Amino acid sequence: MFALTKKTDYAIIALADMARRPGQVVNAREIARRFHVPQALLIKVLKVLVQGELIRSMRGVKGGYTLALPADRITLRSIIQTIEGPIRFVQCATDHEHAEGTCDLVTSCPVSRPIRKVHDRLKDFLSQVTLADIAYDREYCEQNVEVSVEGNTVRLEPTR
Repeated sequence: MFALTKKTDYAIIALADMARRPGQVVNAREIARRFHVPQALLIKVLKVLVQGELIRSMRGVKGGYTLALPADRITLRSIIQTIEGPIRFVQCATDHEHAEGTCDLVTSCPVSRPIRKVHDRLKDFLSQVTLADIAYDREYCEQNVEVSVEGNTVRLEPTR
């Protein structure tokens, strides 16, 4: 089964929440409470997102986190790579041209080349999906939001 860790789940939840509230500083306690995620693990995830330069941290009484980039410039690939590390569909599929050292079967494997193509397509797909695509789903918007993606502006209104 191909699945991401809870850390990535929590990162996407937190980032989507920040994207839906542009310009607001959001704190970890509030995110954890609103979405029923463990606060201690969320804080660790947010720290990694700060180190990966996807969010900014603000200290102080009214401190918290905000996006470091517009939601339409943060890709699902960048989120996954920040939390999980390099994306690898299978062991022999890496970002390096030659992956001989990663798999004993690479020289005789009949599916190595086609599976690397699948790996590349997966990375391309994850690079096309943005945080804006995830965060601005009409069903989950809590307030009116104007989203500009590739020059097109759309006004999203919450469902009631």
